[in-house]
This record gives sequence, C-alpha cells and structure tokens, in this order.
Amino acid sequence: MSDNESPGILATAPGKLRGTWTKALAATRSTAVKTPFTLMLGVLILLGGVISGSLFRQVDHNRWFSDLAYGLPAFSNGDWFTAITGTFILGEPLAYLSVAVLLPLGVGWLETRRGTKTAALTFFIGQFVSLAVVAAVLLLFRGLGSSWIDALANDLDSGPTGGLYACLTLAVCSLRQPWRLRWQVVLASYALIGVTLFGEISDLEHAAAIAAVLAWKFRSFSKPNLREQRFMAWLGLLSLVAIQILTIIIPTNGPFGPTQAGGGRFAVLFDAALALVLARGLRSGRRIAWIAALVLAVLNVLRGVLGITLIVTVGPQLHHGAGIASLAAALAGLWVLLLAYLVVCWRAFGVRKTRHLPAASGHPAVGGGRLLAQLQQYGGGTLSWMSTWNGNQHFSTHGGSVLTYQVHAGCAIGLAEPIGPAGDRDAAMHAFAGAAERAGLIPFFFSTSAPLDSPPDHWRAMQIAEDTIVDVQGLEFTGKKWQDIRTAINRATREEVTFRMSMLIDEPAKSLRQLEEISKAWVGDKSLPQIRFTLGTLEEAADPQVKLALAENAAGDIQGFLSWLPVYAAGGAITGWTLDLMRRRDDGFGPVMEFLIGSSLKHFAASGARFASLSGAPLARTGHSAEQEPVDRVLTSLSRALEPLYGFGSLHAFKAKFNPRIAPMYLVYRDESDLPRIAAGLTRAFLPEASMGQLAREGFGALREVRAGKK
Repeated sequence: MSDNESPGILATAPGKLRGTWTKALAATRSTAVKTPFTLMLGVLILLGGVISGSLFRQVDHNRWFSDLAYGLPAFSNGDWFTAITGTFILGEPLAYLSVAVLLPLGVGWLETRRGTKTAALTFFIGQFVSLAVVAAVLLLFRGLGSSWIDALANDLDSGPTGGLYACLTLAVCSLRQPWRLRWQVVLASYALIGVTLFGEISDLEHAAAIAAVLAWKFRSFSKPNLREQRFMAWLGLLSLVAIQILTIIIPTNGPFGPTQAGGGRFAVLFDAALALVLARGLRSGRRIAWIAALVLAVLNVLRGVLGITLIVTVGPQLHHGAGIASLAAALAGLWVLLLAYLVVCWRAFGVRKTRHLPAASGHPAVGGGRLLAQLQQYGGGTLSWMSTWNGNQHFSTHGGSVLTYQVHAGCAIGLAEPIGPAGDRDAAMHAFAGAAERAGLIPFFFSTSAPLDSPPDHWRAMQIAEDTIVDVQGLEFTGKKWQDIRTAINRATREEVTFRMSMLIDEPAKSLRQLEEISKAWVGDKSLPQIRFTLGTLEEAADPQVKLALAENAAGDIQGFLSWLPVYAAGGAITGWTLDLMRRRDDGFGPVMEFLIGSSLKHFAASGARFASLSGAPLARTGHSAEQEPVDRVLTSLSRALEPLYGFGSLHAFKAKFNPRIAPMYLVYRDESDLPRIAAGLTRAFLPEASMGQLAREGFGALREVRAGKK
C-alpha cells in the first residue's frame, strides 16, 4: 500500500461507521414512532426478567414464583392480581426466545396495521380472556376422572403468550384474501394440535386466545372457492404427516395420555411417503388422489379407534404399547377432521388429466379461419397475431371472446388479451380462469396490457415487461435524439446496402437459403435452445400476412432481416405492426438493425399505419421504484441473472434509440403461492426443448457472472 492511499482509507472508515450508526438510529426512531406499545411491552417484560432473574436462570421452582404465577390454584385462592404479575415474569430463559419472536410478529404487526390503541386493547383483553377461559374449563371438568385435566387444574403458568397470540390472530384477520383464510386455518390448526398432542396449560391458553379472536371476527371468514378447497386439503395432508413425523422425535402428553419418541415410526413413514405422492394431485383436484387420501385418512382413523379401544379396555397392561396407542388415539381426531373435510369438499376433486380446456357450451372449436375473422372483427393488441401460431390452444366464451393459451407444468398460461368485444375482457378472463381451475390447472395471464379487476377473486398483477411503441404518422428522423438512426441510414447509402419490404413466401430459393443460414448461426451461438411462446421462427414468418424487412448489399447478400406481425383494428384494417424476428449476419453491415428498423418505420408511415411496436423485452423496465415489493425485487434479480444469456436489458436499451413511448405489460395471477409453479410454466413455455441440466447449468453460470460483476 502506498503512502498516499492510507489516509484515504483511514478517512473513509470513520465515515462508513458514522453512516452505519446514522442508519441504525434512523431505523430505531422509525420503529419507535410506529410501534410504541410494542417497545414498551418489550421493555416491561425484559425488566421483569432482570428483576426476577428469570432472564438468566430457571426460577419456576422457587417458592416465591407460585405467589406471582397465574392459574386455577391462584384464582381459587383469590389471587387475581397474579394475572398481571404473571404476565411480565417468565419461568426460564428459554421462554424469552418465544416471546422475542411473538412480540414483533403479533403485537408489532398488529400495531403497524391497526394502530397502538387496538394493539394494546387486544393484548390485555386477549391475555385476561385466555386465562379466564382456561380456568373456567379446568374448574368445570376437574374431578371427572381425567388425570390430564386434574394435573392441569393444579398447574401454574406465567408469560404474556395469550395476549401475543390474540394480537397475532387479529392481525391475520386483517389480511387480504386468500391469505386471511389460509392463516386463520393455520392458527386454528395450531391451537387444536397444541391441545391434542402436547396438552400443556400454556397450549390451552394459546388455543383460548386464538379461538376467542376467531369467534369475535367470525364474519371475516369466507367460503373457500374451488382452488382454496384444494389448497386446504393439500396443506392439511402435508401438515398432518409433518406432525406425525414430529411425534417420532418429541414425546407428547395430551388428553389421551403420554407418548414416547420413536413410537409407530413405520406407520408414520408409510403415511409420509404416500402423502408426498398424493399432495400434488390434491392441489390439482385429481379424483384419484382424493380417493387415495380418503383411504389413508380412514386407515388412520381406524388405527386411532383401535388405540382408544386398547386404552379403555386394557389400560395399564399395555406397558410399552401404551405410548403408541395414545399417539394413534390423539392423531385420530385430526384425521377425522381431514376425512370430513375431504368428504364435504368432494366436488373440488373431480379432475381427470387434461391438457386442454373445453370451450363454453355451444361454441365451435376455434380454427385458424375463425381466429383471423375474430381479429378482423374486433381488433387486437400488439401480441394478438401470435394467437395464430401453431402450438397454441384457444378458449371461447359466451361473451364472444377467444383467449389463447398454452399448458405447461400444470399451468394454463393465457397470452395477452382476449380477442373479442372490449367490454367482455374481464369476464372472458374470469371464465378462462374458472375453466382452468376446474381442469386442475393454475391460470394466469402473461403480457396483458392492464391488470384484471380484483373483486371478487382478488387477482394480483406485476409489471414484467414494457412494450416499446413508435408512433409513425408524421415521423421524421430529425434532431439529436435520432442521430444514431440517421447515421445508420447514411452509412447504408454509402456502402450500397438497400432496404426491401417483402414477404417470406415471395422470396427466391437463394434468399431463403441465406435466411436459414443467418437464423441457424444466431441460434447456434446460444447455449440454450431458441425462445418460443412469444418469439417466432421462420415458420411463423412464412405467413402471407407477415411482412419481411431485408437489408441487402450490392452483391445481393442479405445482411440482416426483420419480421413484422400485423396489428388489426376493429373492422379489419391493419393499424400497426409488431416486431418479431431480428437476425443479422455476424460479419455483415454493422448498424444493420438500426437501418432496418428505421427504414421499416418510414415504410409503415408511408403505407398509412399508425404505430409500430418494437415488442417488449421480458423482465426489462425503464426505472425501478425505491420501494419495490418483494416480488418485484426478485424479478429485478432474475433479470440481472438472465442478462448474460439473453440480453433482455441490452435489447431494451437498444430499442430506446427509437424514442418509443412505453406501455407496461403485466403478469396477472391469483396470489403469491402460485409463483413457483408460474415460473416453471413460463420456463417450459419459453424453452420447451431445454433439458433440466441445461437450465440448471446456465442458471448457475449466469448467477456466478452476476456475482463476479458485483465484486
């Protein structure tokens, strides 16, 4: 290190340190402003731990602890004040870990969503109600022959978890659908499992707090639709198996008696293996998976009935088998609930394997002739002509619309806008989504021009590309902003490179051979197969409606070419053109693309077109908001990772030379839980010929290049 470098580094370090402290203080101040009650509650609990010593050692065995802890014995002696003292004193250091998680997750979350007053009232009311309900239940049922109830009736507890779970439950009830219903079911299941399997007095308090808030917010529950019924069955089956696996590791002690770790492992592993096989089928509504899940649930219920019978008839004589019988009996109740749910929701599981959707009743199949007539009658968007390509399927609706889609990885991928009456757009998309879900597919729409109206189905939308549109009427390449285009055209004139607008079917054999050579060379440079779905090939360019822009030198050698897809307006007139293929000769005329696009724009202007779309580059956006949602941040990272492979960002920057106006393009989907499947579906749609090895290898390579670039 040279002498003149050292002062700079030494001077920079304190500056970075000051910046870190400034950010930390700003974050702390912001948190204090938004969640003052959460911070105050945390301080009180921490202070109670320091004063009592429970923050550093276990204190629940000390004599003074029974004077501060709450429970039926304390309330029976009139020590009602223990409901307050016991809230702020915990019995052991480990208990502070759960509070450290639940405090921000429950009280802090509720306070940010509903305000300080609501959070404070919910915490204290939830805490005291949970204690009162548990004490009342124990008082009512003790002495009736249940050793479990009798043991809990003599137990004491401490901590604020009743209030924390009440706040968490109320925060969940304020979520948007479908997440509200999902998390309500998760919390209710957690409460039931805690009481049934583990059966500590704290589990009863948690269950009482959750049940009280859910009962109060009963109207926030909504009837699950088709996809939610399947989702709940999928979640319920996997959760039950996960609980069974947990009981192999952790001993339990619920209403049916204690169990030992490791009991019934073979039956549990069999259930787990079968559940993993059935899970995806349940999520997709497959009838065969539903039948198999019914059989599995019935077998577990029968096993539980056998366990209960042995406990009642044989009892203590079971010896080592008592734990297995108790566990089977405890789990039987959960399997009964799943069995009842599967029976009640039987209509959601009638799907047989299919790769196409039935058209609305009474509508004929959509062929090429009808689709072209539909386009000419109603018009379409900049991607609508792609609906005519081979490999696409079509869904027609009662409203007169036709939607184009492909099926990949269990997804029905709707392409762009429905082709039909403008007023039928949203209704057609909803009809398509309903048909896809009835077929067990996940519906979403790729590259739509506008989000779908959310109510009542709560659709989400994210911008995944930008359509770059050049208005060609009166277009002149004047001014500094068109300098690159003028330079390319002038250079083409000097080097005797000419522009010609043609159709592929009219080209002679010599030109066709050159076009094939250029295309093969372009594809051969890629380590992955050519992108499809929204990118055509020479096969699609051979349509007589598609224009072909050619750049040739004086010797007749093609230097590059473009294909342009027609954009119809209502009534049948072609109002614009969409750029599809862009191919150039490796050792040919340098600025051939600037020359070809610029010349095409002038040609379209002269022929009466209104605009030309240079198409959207996937995952490319002009700017990024400082406050992006998590999904947007993932898309930004994905765009950077794929840039070395396909250059989406570079292509987007190139199109900016033509000073286009920007039209956002959206991915419209149900909710975030579908995104992994959506990603798999789009990958298969764009790269149907790529192997998993190619995708993995190129994905890791791209990520390494991104990291290297950051360093």
